[in-house]
Amino acid sequence: MKQVHLEQIAPMNHIYRFYELKDYFKTISDIGYKSIDLWTCGAHYLLDYNSYQQTKPIKDMLKKYGLSVICITPEQTCPKPHNMASKSPELIKRTRAYFQNAILAASELECSKISISSGWQFLSEPREQAWNRSVEMVGTLCNFAEKYGVYLTMETLSPQSTTLVNTINDMEQMIEEVNSRNFTVTIDLDTITNAGECIQQYFDVFGERVNHCHYMDNRRGFPGHLAWGDGESIPGKDFQEFNKNNYKGHFTLEYTLSKYFKEPAKVYENTWTLLKDYII
Repeated sequence: MKQVHLEQIAPMNHIYRFYELKDYFKTISDIGYKSIDLWTCGAHYLLDYNSYQQTKPIKDMLKKYGLSVICITPEQTCPKPHNMASKSPELIKRTRAYFQNAILAASELECSKISISSGWQFLSEPREQAWNRSVEMVGTLCNFAEKYGVYLTMETLSPQSTTLVNTINDMEQMIEEVNSRNFTVTIDLDTITNAGECIQQYFDVFGERVNHCHYMDNRRGFPGHLAWGDGESIPGKDFQEFNKNNYKGHFTLEYTLSKYFKEPAKVYENTWTLLKDYII
């Protein structure tokens, strides 16, 4: 049974890191995808606290290959310097400018979402201090993003990555304290599985605030975002969960294992073969 629209499925360029951006655009288009999630590595799309790369060349390529950017995913959190819970005044200033540039680029690319995380704390400080810095930064950026019609969509991360937002309860508290309509929720299937949570719980708690999904195969206890076919999940079952909740957001194919880097087009071709029967 077909359950989702083609435009909702968005391969990320993360596994194309050793290819040029044009290679990513062309092969994704040739396979049949219509949407992308743009990861802002320097070799593909340069974004930092000083500026962001001109968007016109990206728009021209998008038009050439019949693609649209549905989310921008800036590099962030440990060990990257752009941490929502940055502590030093200089890093706070740079982090704010970095994400503001991501928001401006998204606006120019007619992209409505920026993927974010909560950032991380120093283990030698109280968690509450880092938490408060994260809340303040996310709130400031949401206020900025609202002017441009852009949403900040946060995923939970594993305890190995952060001590701040790991669970539904953490996310619920973050939403309450940030208190912005431009703050939304990403379901990362790998993270929620390893946290012992499920898709329906997120819809029960957050409802329509869920507007994005990191959509990948997974294996309980296995570290890594697996390509479909490499894990234990059933894509049709997962799609059904989203469909019954009237989900209108996107599904980013976020695969991260280094074994995918050599032949990323083949990986996304295999995904296409596995998912096409579920897509309108």
